[in-house]
This record gives sequence, structure tokens and C-alpha cells, in this order.
Amino acid sequence: MYSQYTKESRIIIVGSGVFGLSTAYNLIKSGYRYIEVFDRTNYDNEKYSPLRQSDSASGDINKFFRIYYEDKSLYSKLAIEALDIWNTWNVEIQNLSDEDKARFIDDDLELIRQSWTQYSLTSERDMLRAKLTGLDRKLDVIKDLRRRGKISTVSGTLDSIGKMLKADKACFYVKILLENEGVVFHYGDEGTFVSPIHSPGSATTIKGIKTKDGKEHKADLVVVSAGPWTTSLIPQLQNRTQASLANIVYLEIPKSRQDLRDKYSEYPHIQWKTTSSEFDRNEGKFAGEGGFAFFPNTKKEGILKVNTRQTKCLNPIKIGDTYISVPKTLGDEKLPKDVIQEAKDIFLTLCPDVVSLPGVKLQSKLLWYTDAINSDFIIDFVPGYKNLLVATGGASHAFKFLPVLGKTVVSRLLGEENCYTELFRWKSEEDIIVDNYGLKVKDITVDKRRNFNNVVLFDENDLIFDENDLSRLKSVTLA
Repeated sequence: MYSQYTKESRIIIVGSGVFGLSTAYNLIKSGYRYIEVFDRTNYDNEKYSPLRQSDSASGDINKFFRIYYEDKSLYSKLAIEALDIWNTWNVEIQNLSDEDKARFIDDDLELIRQSWTQYSLTSERDMLRAKLTGLDRKLDVIKDLRRRGKISTVSGTLDSIGKMLKADKACFYVKILLENEGVVFHYGDEGTFVSPIHSPGSATTIKGIKTKDGKEHKADLVVVSAGPWTTSLIPQLQNRTQASLANIVYLEIPKSRQDLRDKYSEYPHIQWKTTSSEFDRNEGKFAGEGGFAFFPNTKKEGILKVNTRQTKCLNPIKIGDTYISVPKTLGDEKLPKDVIQEAKDIFLTLCPDVVSLPGVKLQSKLLWYTDAINSDFIIDFVPGYKNLLVATGGASHAFKFLPVLGKTVVSRLLGEENCYTELFRWKSEEDIIVDNYGLKVKDITVDKRRNFNNVVLFDENDLIFDENDLSRLKSVTLA
């Protein structure tokens, strides 16, 4: 099939999160030679670590890898394909030069950890299988919660296919791979997208981008993959994608307590009462079903993580005649006060021996996710443009596809049609039936409860486990 793009085409990618990196990686694998990536954050310094002021949701310290999708088999198939590459990367990262290895935040270069085929917690047969394979030890935490009266009954699934991904290190690893292949990264003002440059006499053709430093950069194709900022750069995405706040809180186990680091590194990743959709939660349905996700630490880093599933705030900004939610970063990284309190309750319940240590305190980070109206990614040309493409819409499940998302970008350039170009196409309003995030609401300012500017933020004392918090060690439960 005819394509206007050749291996010599100049390609600009705006954004170097999961979609941007995957796009560049798969373009390089397919033989495209001239690729430049632009991002306002200097990842040579931040190294994608949220604790180094990286505010890319792709660069969180860890992500959960799952293959199972209840009714979307194409995602499961794609996850299996991605897993093969993850396993290869996990070996090949050790083959980097000493110079490249020294660029990482530390020497723990494991990208993927085995977590724990699926077992029903209410099936005696499944629990016997888990015991025979030695996986029942992963349920010790559940047994402990029951013994301490923190939970009453439990039903769910023990997923032994699931894995933990080192998100920040994986992103930095792919960046190094790309640099070694000649991909050029621009950061700071020279990497901050300001506007597209339209070709004279053609309203449908983009000839490059202008950056904050005033320079113009020419290109045959522009791919915008700026995560939660994408909607503000491509206004046509309004009511399809939006930025929403991720309620993520960290707790570092002191280096002096390697015994506790060892203990909690063996804990399972826990998804607690996270079955209801985001839209249902925002509408007040399924009360109490918001739940949380708990991420165990690694032995070296020792950082525990909780993602609470409270209402996700929006940050409405007026662009033209309408409001679009865009990320807001504050520098002091303050989350809503009630998110911090819920995180405290979770850590008090799961990790009483950690929170009781002198001097431990919570850390937070403003990370913004990209909600996609029906949770499908959007990887397609922007309607009305010949050479402007978007790759976005992570919807809290894109990261595990880092090795393979960009394959659909390559298919677009080649004019190929397949099941993923259909799944990730720019759909018409009539095609979109499911609205998981309330994105069909025309005025996002109506819901005052979700407006980040209206919430009460925590102060520094809220991060400390004080006497009042510790006095609730025996009484606090997972409701």
C-alpha cells in the first residue's frame, strides 16, 4: 500500500512518556532514521523518577503488569506480545556499557519482577493448587489481616501471571536504547512544544513545531504523545481524553531496617475493592467500592506505594470557549488532605511495624493520568490533517504495552489496516458507547467536587504518623 512516508522522513515526537518512547522505539526498529523527541522535563536529570520531580505518570516507580482483560481479548493478546519483549529487556539491560549503567538512579537494574495463572480465594481446589506450587505464601498477608481483625471476609483472585514493572527505570532504559540508535532528545525550553507550524497555503498540513526557546523545527510528520497534556495541545480531543489526578502516596522503609524491606518486598500487589468504574465512583454509585492498590517495595529501594481510588480531581482551564482539564504541578506536590488520611489508614493497617518507626513520613507526588472516554487508546491521524498524529489515552492501563504501542504508529505510516488500527482509531461520537469517565459532559466545571482548586490540601504535619495516628493502630480496619 502506498505511503507518503519513507525511512528518510523527518519525524518529531512531542512527549517522551510511554506513548512517545514506544513510538520512537518501534519507528527505529522499522528502519526510520530521523527521529527527534521533545519534552519539557529533563529526563537526563530526573531519570523518570517521581521522587526526583518527574511528573510523568509513565515514570512512576512501578506499575502492575496483567494479561487478563475480562472482555477485551485484543488487549490480552497485545500484553502477551509485550511480555516477551519485557523479558528480553530484563536480560539485555545487563549488557549495557558501564557508562550507560552508571546513568541510572542506582545499580538495581531489574526491570520486571515476578508477582504471583489465577487462583480464586474462595475455591478450596484453587487454594490447594496454590499451596502445591508454593504460591500460598503470598496469602500470608491476608491471613495476618484476618488474625488482626482488619478484614472480615475476603473474595478475589490470586494472579500469578501478574508482574511488577520498574516504570521509571524502564523508561530510562528505552531512552538509552534510542539515544544509542541516534534519536535526539530535546528538553527544557528547547523541548517545550508551543505550537504547530502550518504549511503555507495548506490548512491540513503541518511542517513542524515551534518550541518555547523560539526555534522552529521542521518535520514531515508530527506525533503528539504528551500524555495528560495532549488534550490541551490537540483541542479536537476534548470530550475524548482529559487529565485527572492520580492519588499516589509513597512510604520509604529506612535503610537501617533491611529486615522490613525484605519482608514487604515479598508482599503481593493488592487491588482492594477496585471493581467499579471511575464513572460510577464519580456518580456516587457503589459507595465504598473505590478501594486502593498497594505496591510492595523492592529490597534495594524500599519504597512502598499506595494508589487510593478516591474521586480523581480535574484541573479545568479555559481554552477558547471551553474548559479542558490539564495537569497542574505545584512544586510542593500537595495532594488533597483526605487522600493523605486514607493512605495513612491503609499503611496503618498493612504495615504497622513500618509506620511505628521513628521519623518515617509519607511522600506524595502530583501525577496526572490521561482518561480516555471508553478506556481505548487513540493512535491515529487527527481528523482534517495529513501529517499530524496522536498517540494517547493511557486510561491507567497503557504502561505494560511500552514495547509494542508504537507498532500501531508504524502501521498508520504504512497505511496498513489491522485489528489494532481499528481498535485504536479516532472514533466518531456515534461509535463511542461506553463513557467510563463522564467525558461526554460538556462543561467539566459543573462538578465542583472534582475541581482541584476547590480541595483542601495537606500540610507537612499531615505526612507524619503522630500519636493520634498511632493510637488507631488497633482500631483502624479496611472497610
